[in-house]
Amino acid sequence: MEANNLWKLFIDEPLEDYTLVIPSVAVGNVGQLACDLLISSLKMVKIASVHSLAQIPVVGYDPYDLKSNNLSSACEVYKSESKKLVVVQIRSPLIYKYARSFLTNIVDTFKSKGIKDVIILTSSFAHEKKLVLSSSFRYVATENSPYRDKITELKLTEHESVNDEIKIFGGGFACLLHKICQEKSLPCLILYKYCSEGDNLPDAYEMIGYLTKVHDIFPKDKDLFAQLKEPVSWKLLFGRPPPADIY
Repeated sequence: MEANNLWKLFIDEPLEDYTLVIPSVAVGNVGQLACDLLISSLKMVKIASVHSLAQIPVVGYDPYDLKSNNLSSACEVYKSESKKLVVVQIRSPLIYKYARSFLTNIVDTFKSKGIKDVIILTSSFAHEKKLVLSSSFRYVATENSPYRDKITELKLTEHESVNDEIKIFGGGFACLLHKICQEKSLPCLILYKYCSEGDNLPDAYEMIGYLTKVHDIFPKDKDLFAQLKEPVSWKLLFGRPPPADIY
């Protein structure tokens, strides 16, 4: 049985020469937090919502604007016209038996709109890192990825595959989406960080730092952290403080 995706488009426009950034629901939620930073900092506009059997339903207030009357859901699409960037923010895990059909539909839909490449942000269990003194970041890139020269220049460490099979433990659906992009001949880059569960906000900031080295999103002549704006939803990331009357 396939999961039929229902797209609710608020803005239906071609996306030629745009880059698609999508987070994988993974350990520490680093990819999702990094996408939150992108959406909030670039003041990206929501252009679509995607509803599917493949996702656990989630609904809440607008995570980027407390004054908004709009609700947010499990999968939403945001666009920055000035940066030629589209972000698919995914807020709940995928149900395994529907994952492939869901992700294939995502790739087919954006490829039909002219998307030029895909960047997947994810993470992996810290204990899977074999070389302790090496960088915490790794990458996987298809042969047609436009970032290969930049990656070589930056001397980023490539993920070690086993028998040509890519496995990122704790990385969610990143490897499956990468495989689908390969099958569709769509350039794809996975950028991931080894991390542990806990306060993963610093990991998200570091992820954006590496992402902007690979893809020119923020001006290099300005301090990156000064250009990043935390979404208002992060104020309740760890719940409310304990009530004072319990002490």
